[in-house]
Amino acid sequence: MNRSRFWQLIGVAATTALSSSALADGGQCYLHREMPIERQLRRLSIDLRGTVPDVAEYDAIAGKAALPDDLLDAYLGDDQFRIQMRHYHEELLWTNPSTVLGDVGFSLSTATIAPGVVVYFVPSVTKLRLYRGGDGTHSCQDKPQSALGYDAAGLPLTEPIGVDAVGAYVAEGWEEIHPYWEADPAKTIKVCAFDAQAAKTYTLPAGDPDAGTLTCDHVLAVGKAKSCGCGPNLNYCMAASVVQPAVLRSMREQLLRSVDDATSKAPYSDLLTTKRAWVNGPLVHYLRYLGQRQSFSRTQNFYAPSDGELPDLPYTAADTWAPIERKGAHSGILTLPAYLLRFQTDRSRANRYRIAFEGQYFQPPSTKDTACAKDGDDLTQRCVCRSCHVTLEPLAAYFGVFTEAGTTSLTDFAREYPSLTACSKGISPASTGWCDRFYGPSPDLTDPDIRPYKLKALRYADKEHPDVQAHFDGGPGKLAAADIAGGLFHQVTTRRMFEMLMKREPNLDAASLDFEGDLLDGIAKEFQSHEDLKLLVKRLVKLPTYRRMP
Repeated sequence: MNRSRFWQLIGVAATTALSSSALADGGQCYLHREMPIERQLRRLSIDLRGTVPDVAEYDAIAGKAALPDDLLDAYLGDDQFRIQMRHYHEELLWTNPSTVLGDVGFSLSTATIAPGVVVYFVPSVTKLRLYRGGDGTHSCQDKPQSALGYDAAGLPLTEPIGVDAVGAYVAEGWEEIHPYWEADPAKTIKVCAFDAQAAKTYTLPAGDPDAGTLTCDHVLAVGKAKSCGCGPNLNYCMAASVVQPAVLRSMREQLLRSVDDATSKAPYSDLLTTKRAWVNGPLVHYLRYLGQRQSFSRTQNFYAPSDGELPDLPYTAADTWAPIERKGAHSGILTLPAYLLRFQTDRSRANRYRIAFEGQYFQPPSTKDTACAKDGDDLTQRCVCRSCHVTLEPLAAYFGVFTEAGTTSLTDFAREYPSLTACSKGISPASTGWCDRFYGPSPDLTDPDIRPYKLKALRYADKEHPDVQAHFDGGPGKLAAADIAGGLFHQVTTRRMFEMLMKREPNLDAASLDFEGDLLDGIAKEFQSHEDLKLLVKRLVKLPTYRRMP
């Protein structure tokens, strides 16, 4: 930095401090005095770019009465503004999904079976017993499977190894496989031959209740199919320490790319309404092969046709992003995995939406509620609970079309089954675990096999709760559309951006001389008409309030 210019800037700061002190000592209010232009530049640069100006920028505004519009436009067009908007939305939406995406049914473990020989295998006890017998603790042996061969059905041949507390067990050898997560095609890993099987389907014979040809890439193949392994290139399994962090990072980046679109070139309301989403290699692979492998006790991420047609991207294409068009109930960031998995219950999804986009928070009642029920499952009637839940439950119903603790769209699911038996046959192979995961019995009947089973989000869709069915059918998009059309979305966004830029809440006391409610209402109406977030920011930073001394 030029030494004379450096001391000139120091002098400006010192003069400003002295002037402020003198004004205060004289009993004058300096809060409405405008900042020196150098301080205006610094503030604007930090707010919009997250960095201080350089000397050339200070020199460019020296002697000017006001910051030029072209400088403001340049800051708003700077890539650093995009990053600032990402930070703002990260704080608003908590874009850090942290959940287990793999379990023992397809998350590979390693074992050292000889000095320097490490093999990968699926640690599911069910699979271990199915493959090798015994108590379900044994992996393969240190032999290439080529030394043992395969039988006529294509299953790896095994050798007797020993007897444990449960019975005899056997072991196959290993195969060298190039895994999908490895970018170097020359690199391979040793995988136990049963787990290395590349079959895509298996067939259950006539006489089996689930007779027919089924797919190996599904959680229900775990206990039924000895011929199912990890599929071609291990597509149906994951090295969790490698794949899971990459997929979670991609989910976060996917949401932030929607933020980029809505804060740069698209109408800002697209943030909540667009059907477009971005996917990369790790996301495509997870959604295509791994989401349906999760056990029913964990998050359920089945990929449905309404989720959009996936492009042909290999897992290793982490830096390649392509747009997809979703259908059905999908609505902006509200139905992206990073939102649905960060807020895993319908109530938490609705509550975060209410805070972020309606600007409302739940508060305990100031008076005692007496006309309420002391017990019962219906929280809209229960004492203490209902003051909040009478509002929260109808909002939560909008999000019910996506399963809790997961991203699975329930649009194409049957709404109701007449019995547990019928419900378990809603998927093949039949599974009561599947039924229990997505459905619940009607609460007023007791026989476990004759009471109807409804989608959990619709258990209280009755005449006492008329909004539940309509909100479920409308999905989160209907909620967002109402707030956008009514202007609430724009009012809340305007107020939040004001608070971010002014570093304080607006004065909404109508009796105050500094009342700012009418000003913000007017700006919000302008914002609703153009839906350009950059224009909103430009409007706010050009207010005299923004240029006042802090």
